Amino acid sequence: MKKSYVFILASFMVFSLAGTAMATNGYQLIGIGAKQKSMGGAVTAAPMDAMTAISNPAGMARIGKRADFSVEAFMPKRSVDFTAPTLGGGSTEGGAKLYGIPSLGWVAPAFGKKDVFFGGGMYVTSGLGVDYDQTIFQPGAALDQGFRATSGTFSDVTFSGFSAIQFWKMAPTIAWNVDESLSIGVALNMDYQSVTIQEKIRNIPFWNNPTNQAAGVTQMDVNLDLGRPTNQMGFGATLGVMYDVTDWVTLGASYSSKQMFSDSEFRVGTGDVQNFNGATGQAGTYKMDLDYPQQAAIGVSLKPMKTLLVAMDVKWLNWSSTHDKVDFTGPDGAFMTSSGPTNKTTLDFGWKDQWVYALGVQYIPPVKGLSLRAGYNYAKAPIDEADVFNNLILPAIVEHHITFGLDYMLGEHWGVAFTYMKAMKEDLIGKNDVPQGFQDATPFKTDSGAKISLEEDSVGIQLSYLF
Repeated sequence: MKKSYVFILASFMVFSLAGTAMATNGYQLIGIGAKQKSMGGAVTAAPMDAMTAISNPAGMARIGKRADFSVEAFMPKRSVDFTAPTLGGGSTEGGAKLYGIPSLGWVAPAFGKKDVFFGGGMYVTSGLGVDYDQTIFQPGAALDQGFRATSGTFSDVTFSGFSAIQFWKMAPTIAWNVDESLSIGVALNMDYQSVTIQEKIRNIPFWNNPTNQAAGVTQMDVNLDLGRPTNQMGFGATLGVMYDVTDWVTLGASYSSKQMFSDSEFRVGTGDVQNFNGATGQAGTYKMDLDYPQQAAIGVSLKPMKTLLVAMDVKWLNWSSTHDKVDFTGPDGAFMTSSGPTNKTTLDFGWKDQWVYALGVQYIPPVKGLSLRAGYNYAKAPIDEADVFNNLILPAIVEHHITFGLDYMLGEHWGVAFTYMKAMKEDLIGKNDVPQGFQDATPFKTDSGAKISLEEDSVGIQLSYLF
């Protein structure tokens, strides 16, 4: 009983230290823990530790009695750049350069049976965040020139932005070895999510009369300031199956349902949500309906010899169902439309589904207790050039990842693993991305010309205990 209390206390202490991370398939980590990451996330048919409760619950019946603790140092580099000739502004790199990502899991036989296992843990699986300094979006001098106005007539248009999305799961899991070839498993997902968004573009020139542009413009701020972090609990389920076709070929499949959350609620002041999709600047409570997408994966692992394992996965992430158009509501009359005042609008993030392709290789050299791993993970970004303007603070654009790792058994029970991941730098320049309503109300045209960038490095260590 005392061991259970220690485990629970340690779990909550660890997760209280977790910060916002910049994750990589959209904003989902390619793998949980050092072993999964060093395989490039190709673990649906190749379970290695208690983190398999997230990737394929059936694997919990195949990894023996164990506990695993992993911590990852995640180091993203992200920037937003308005130096294109059409804007002539500045650029900024944003936010902390180091985040800690912990995960903790365990598994053991259950109900007095050798073929039934129970386990689970707490796992950080996703996150996204930037913290951009204020920078010039477009100089006032450029507006003076464009409108042939006296020098100093227009103020600089400036941009600042902040985002922080955190997501982790508890996953109590039951798995069963049905026979020598087939294993099945199910995990109940109990989720935690926190969302914070702040985006301000100050001194945007708005037409005084859009139908008579000769009437001139007035500079006003565009605010979407949801700066007080929210906290929601959610739920879902994950199912998994594994089947040994031969002694050296194993198939795996898993499905995770949409993770359902209550609405994020933001209490904002007067003007905090203003001139955004017709926002009138009312104070009050605003709500965002943001769930986490369903996903499915299939995998195959090949073990042509005792010292070599090759694993391949294909995964589908249904971002379009949760992150394409997000419902956003406020007090009565919070938004003005052509049909009159309303309390509802849409956040048009434009995220598309992802297909993830992962490859991992494990080699056991002639050194007792040592295993070496390498992996590759690719997924086309869920946003493209037409979505840049609406994702200046959500730059989830990296696609190519390479990973390396090793683990070493420190005797009969203890093991330690290390991993390194590099997500190659990606840039995305806005084209045909300025919303129509913004084009109608301001002098800005179809292409923003803004550039978002992201690259990532991470190192991780994992401790394991085999009972």
